[in-house]
Amino acid sequence: MPPILRQEKQNMNIELALKLLNDFKKVPKNNIDTPFLELCSYPKRRFEEICSRILCFYFNPRKEHRLKDLFISSLLELLGKTDISYQEEQIKIITEDNADGKRIDLVIYSPDFIIGIENKITASLYNPLDSYKKRLQEYNIENTIKLVLSVEKITKKEECDLIKNNGFIAITYSEFFETLKRNIGGYISTSNQKYLIQLYDFIQTLENMNPLNPADKKLSEFFFDNSSQIDELILVHENYKERIRRIQRDKISELKEQISIKTDKEWWAWQGWDLGFDSFNKDKPRIGIESSFKNTRTNALGEFRIYITTWNLKDWVPYEKTLMQKFPNNFLDKVNNRVYLHMDVILDQNDDLILEKLYEYFNLLVKITE
Repeated sequence: MPPILRQEKQNMNIELALKLLNDFKKVPKNNIDTPFLELCSYPKRRFEEICSRILCFYFNPRKEHRLKDLFISSLLELLGKTDISYQEEQIKIITEDNADGKRIDLVIYSPDFIIGIENKITASLYNPLDSYKKRLQEYNIENTIKLVLSVEKITKKEECDLIKNNGFIAITYSEFFETLKRNIGGYISTSNQKYLIQLYDFIQTLENMNPLNPADKKLSEFFFDNSSQIDELILVHENYKERIRRIQRDKISELKEQISIKTDKEWWAWQGWDLGFDSFNKDKPRIGIESSFKNTRTNALGEFRIYITTWNLKDWVPYEKTLMQKFPNNFLDKVNNRVYLHMDVILDQNDDLILEKLYEYFNLLVKITE
């Protein structure tokens, strides 16, 4: 390809990349911490039982969460049953109600209504809904509501037929939580803050499990619509970073050879890019020099940064007074049990000045470790 056409193609690719990045800035991102239930690495086969017990706690208006009837009123609102009246003190929550030897995950009982909930988190719907239906009818309450509550929307024909043929209603956690979050403001002032935080954690855990979580809809659409361009941009960027690393490793190798001749052959280049020395007095606490390049906008070798360092805090103590008296204005960074005394930032690939400074600090550390 002629150079002029190659340049035009490169300019066009840069324009496309800039447009892609600009579009990405406009997409809402949800930087959400990992919920506690996810950190627990719960066993999937038991998680439905765990969720049912959590629901049992929050559906009970008399429990210490002090959210009162938030869960019940939000569920009835979602189902369009706001005309049903009830008294909170009469509500009972039954887990694993016996139905011909099978178990309904959750039953909410009141003299005014009864709600049976089959809870589906990860498993398919294979439960004997006919037995559950029969058991709920035995309560002989006019307002009998039969639900399948699932993380993902149920779409398989055989599962939909099973639900319909037994008079159940399918709702998702996302639908329920949307109503609940809309109503929660009226309950926050009286709630127990500990259980309110745990409720939000529970909601976030289940929302994270739903691949169609509406909160990530725009971001998912952006990645899907621009997948090939993003992959190409990532590949070009990785190639760019590798070229930068290769240039820096080559220059570090040159500097290592030159400073080793001037001082000591024990200089090392960690992973090729981090030039350092720590072979001073072996009987003294370990101290050394570390240095590396940082690219600038137009130069892979734009900055060369030098540090005097110790690899743990206790080794720094014997040297701190001497070094801080000599370099009182230098920035001292103590992080993750490491110590870095920032020495120089040498600009624009000045090899002579780099070697001069490395030589100066080498001799300084030789003296203070004698």
